[in-house]
Amino acid sequence: MLITSLLMSINQLLPVVILLVLLQSLLKLNQRMLIATAFVGLLCSIIYVQSAAWLSQLFDYRGLEFSQMLLCVIVYVASLVSCKQRHLFALLAIVAVMALYLSHYFIYLVGFWHNTDTAKPLLIGTSLGIGICGSFGVLLLFLLHSVRARFGVYPLMLFLAFNASAKLLIALDLASQIDLINITSNYFDWRAVLVENSELGRVLKALVGYEATPSKTALWLYLAAVLVFIGTSIVFTRQFSQKEPS
Repeated sequence: MLITSLLMSINQLLPVVILLVLLQSLLKLNQRMLIATAFVGLLCSIIYVQSAAWLSQLFDYRGLEFSQMLLCVIVYVASLVSCKQRHLFALLAIVAVMALYLSHYFIYLVGFWHNTDTAKPLLIGTSLGIGICGSFGVLLLFLLHSVRARFGVYPLMLFLAFNASAKLLIALDLASQIDLINITSNYFDWRAVLVENSELGRVLKALVGYEATPSKTALWLYLAAVLVFIGTSIVFTRQFSQKEPS
C-alpha cells in the first residue's frame, strides 16, 4: 500500500508541478498569484469530484469523459495563449490541470483513508510522494531559470509545447474509450528502449507525455500539436517583443 500510494502521488502530482514550474519560469508569475491559483485549483478539483456522478450521466453516460477531454484541451489552448504573456491564461491552464489530475488523486485518498489498515501506509506514501514532487519541482525551477538566462525563452516554449501537447494524447485516449474515434491498430513498441513504468519512464511521461507503445494516430496528433504550438508561440513572442518599448 505504501508503494502504491507513493506511485499514485507521483503520477498525479508530478504533471501538475511540472506545468506550474514551466509557466512560472516562462511568465515569472508572482507568489501571491500562484497561491491564489493553487487555492482555486484545489476548490475546482473538489467541486469536480463532487460533480462526477452527475457528469457521468450526461451525453449517454459519457459526460465524465467529455469533461476530462475538455480539461485537456483547455490546458493545451491556455498554455499556448499564455506564450503571448497572458498571465490569466497561464493561471487557467494550472487550474485545469489541477482539476484533471487532482480529482483522481482525491478519489483515491478518500477511498482508502477510512480503512484503518491502510491509513498509515497511505499517509506515509502520500507524504513521500509530495516531498519527491516538491523536490523535483524546485530542481526543475532552478534548471529552467538557468536555461532561460543562457538561451532565452525559446527552449522553455519548446518544453511547454511537448508538455501541453501530451494532454491531447489523454483526450485522444478518452475519445477512444467512449468510441468517439477509432485509433489505428498500428502501434510502435519502444519498451525495449524504455519501459513506461520505470523511474525514467514515469518522469518522461509527466514531462513530455512519453508512451512506450503509442499508436500512429497518437504520434501524428502529438507531432502536429507540438508543431502548431511552437509555430504559434514564436509568432506570439515576436508580436510581444515588437510591442515592447525600445
